[in-house]
Amino acid sequence: MENYIITISRRFASNGHEIAGRISRMLDIPVYDRSAVEARVQSLQMEERMPEKPEKPEEGTKEHCRPEGGSRSLLMGLFRREARDEFRDEAQLEFERQSEVIRSLVAEGPCIILGRCADQIFEDYPRALHIFIYASDEVRIRNMMELLHTGEEEARALLQKEDSAREAYRRRFSSHPEDEVRGRHILIDSGKLGVETSTEILVRAARHLFLEEA
Repeated sequence: MENYIITISRRFASNGHEIAGRISRMLDIPVYDRSAVEARVQSLQMEERMPEKPEKPEEGTKEHCRPEGGSRSLLMGLFRREARDEFRDEAQLEFERQSEVIRSLVAEGPCIILGRCADQIFEDYPRALHIFIYASDEVRIRNMMELLHTGEEEARALLQKEDSAREAYRRRFSSHPEDEVRGRHILIDSGKLGVETSTEILVRAARHLFLEEA
């Protein structure tokens, strides 16, 4: 049976990161955010650029072939295609690299992917739960003021900047950027329900879908 995946998209400052961490601990599965995915891509790129040392043939054989597999071989084909591709820009290539890494993470075991248009990548994946977490602007501004110890004006300006950046990313890489409902299974207002209750609802849904299967 295929591993299950939980994807979490969220409005900036809606406590999506904290909720993802709580779900991760309650279900005992890892959560991967933007930093984790980018770090994995960079690690694989560095490995791909390193020259491979030829292995000594085993005694009694003409040649010992080193099997390719795991993370090192995951992006090899993609990197080689990139070297021949002069038409796609770096943002598109980076999205493709991250998509390949995200697929490999799911192949390793059940996990949570935070952002990165993972709901788009796994749109047709049968064992996926796609979640969208949001909150009102007032709640998000208050969250930012508490987290960053800043004033309302600065928090509001940062909120607008982050919302614009995320909207641009979604428009670039989502096939349905105008419809936030399509492809999502649960939309939850963390400002209304709070972090703890939101987490409990989402964990219960995940357990019902993936851990109580006949």
